[in-house]
Amino acid sequence: EAELIDQMEKHGIGTDASIPTHIKSLCDRGYVKLQTGRRLAPSTLGIVLAHGYKRIDTELIDADMRANVEKQLSLIAEAKLGYQDVLLHCLHLFREKFRYFQKN
Repeated sequence: EAELIDQMEKHGIGTDASIPTHIKSLCDRGYVKLQTGRRLAPSTLGIVLAHGYKRIDTELIDADMRANVEKQLSLIAEAKLGYQDVLLHCLHLFREKFRYFQKN
């Protein structure tokens, strides 16, 4: 768990308040299992899901991509970007990824 928190902080993913919620979601969805000593281990589902995303597009599992989305959300909260602009940008990005996946 500590290693995951370090990586999330390193990449600017989440906040001190939201990181526990992210980790809980990973556990609740069955992507990881909490082991003794608060260690997280990927479940079979988590491994298969990560491999599937990687086959579709490696950016889908890239921490920098998630960090970029988080940064844009922070800019919305600071009123430096409009949510519609960010929404349209993200929709365009994922639409293009989906089209690429369909063709390949």
